[in-house]
Amino acid sequence: MKKFFFAAICLSCVLTTVRAQTQIRETPTDEEKYLDAMHRHITSDKLYGYVCLLSDTALRGRLAGSEGMAQAVAIVENYYREWRLLPAAGNGAYLQTYPHPCVEIHDGSTMEILFPMQGRKRGETVWMPKQYPWAEGWFAGNSSGNGEIEADVVYAGFGVTAPELGYDDYAGTDVRGKIVLIEGETPNRSTSPDSIAMWYPHTLHQNKLANAARHGAAGMLYCWVPGPNAHYNPDFVYCHVTLPVVNDIFAGTGKNYRETVDKIYATQRPASFETGKRARIKMNSTYNPDATGKNILGVVKGSDPALADEYVIISAHLDHLGMIPYHIAGANDNNASTATLLGVAEAISKSAIKPKRSILFLTLDGEEAGLTGSNHYTRHPTIEKNNIKAIINLEMLGTGESLAAAVAETSPHLKPFLEEANAKYVHRRLTVRSNPYLTRPRTDGAVFAKAGYPVADIRARESRYYHHPLDNPESINPEMLQSAAQWLYWIAILIADQ
Repeated sequence: MKKFFFAAICLSCVLTTVRAQTQIRETPTDEEKYLDAMHRHITSDKLYGYVCLLSDTALRGRLAGSEGMAQAVAIVENYYREWRLLPAAGNGAYLQTYPHPCVEIHDGSTMEILFPMQGRKRGETVWMPKQYPWAEGWFAGNSSGNGEIEADVVYAGFGVTAPELGYDDYAGTDVRGKIVLIEGETPNRSTSPDSIAMWYPHTLHQNKLANAARHGAAGMLYCWVPGPNAHYNPDFVYCHVTLPVVNDIFAGTGKNYRETVDKIYATQRPASFETGKRARIKMNSTYNPDATGKNILGVVKGSDPALADEYVIISAHLDHLGMIPYHIAGANDNNASTATLLGVAEAISKSAIKPKRSILFLTLDGEEAGLTGSNHYTRHPTIEKNNIKAIINLEMLGTGESLAAAVAETSPHLKPFLEEANAKYVHRRLTVRSNPYLTRPRTDGAVFAKAGYPVADIRARESRYYHHPLDNPESINPEMLQSAAQWLYWIAILIADQ
């Protein structure tokens, strides 16, 4: 009897312990609540679906100020509403609008190089045109004037006139009425901050185009990737060209293109010359001076009353190149980042627990058009700068297998959060570097850093295609998207809950 009584007591103790453990398991930790929301809402198929939706040809490449971009903005805004993010642009609105004139390029835009050939008659020159495939040979100039020109081609180096630096690609070269072929950037290779600062204005695309026009050029062949970040000049027609076109222009001149550029770098002396070729450029463009840019702002309010007025901002640009004159989806640049932002926005908004600080989801316009959306936000902020604990800016997060980040030199305290989020929850290879943001700004993160905000730019390390039609949904790695979103999710939570 005593043995039975003892066994009953033991069984009762066991059952009590099991019930207690069950009760403990039925009360999940904060981390478990966050994990539950992450696994429910941040999935590769959902994120990839956002990329495909925003890459659709119906959005016509999402040019800032265009109707296609307005459709993309509406898609993101509707998600903000569906997930009940609080409108944060002021006056109960999600959209922060600003003037943003735009140039749209249409079908019928073309580029040809013309080569001199001996005609049938003695001394006669016949110009034979050569056409090049779009994207592999040329892209339309995003801000080009409307019209058709045919003229001699003059190689004008970097297209820089810098008397303060003793350098002028146009010195002694008459380009009036001609088409100039120029490089991107400048002949400066120094990493000295002072040197970078002196050459900085001459790296800007709009200054290169304006300088060519001031010297009387009728048009330009720009050996640089396309982008709508130059000012509109109705009397100036231009397009972008690739290396095969440039090599053809140099052919028969007695000069090698690569050697010519290297010599300019080495000597910092111009090497401009008449190429003996002609070009025919036709750009079918329309200018809309009344277009508007649209930033989208939605907030998940912090759960701690003492900290809810402090913010972590997650930013990503939504715009791309538009039609030049054909569609480039910009799946990785930057739909992958928008998808990542949307995945995190849904997960945090639907989580059973909210971060202590507020999270502002900031979808930016006009990055490709000269970082206009981030510049507008820094001039018209909706939150006091002192209340911003971090801005995590997203760029091209959809390809490759590993992660990377650039942390502003003034924000080294952000680095441990990036590393901890990856080490505990994602486990991808991660490279983090410090960035002084001295050169021509190439991300919205640079704008925020220069304005004095604590910033980290995050991205995938291996970006396969840039401003090219192969940057399409087929180039995206859905598993990488999921890792990037999970990484961002925990970065935001760790900073907001510190």
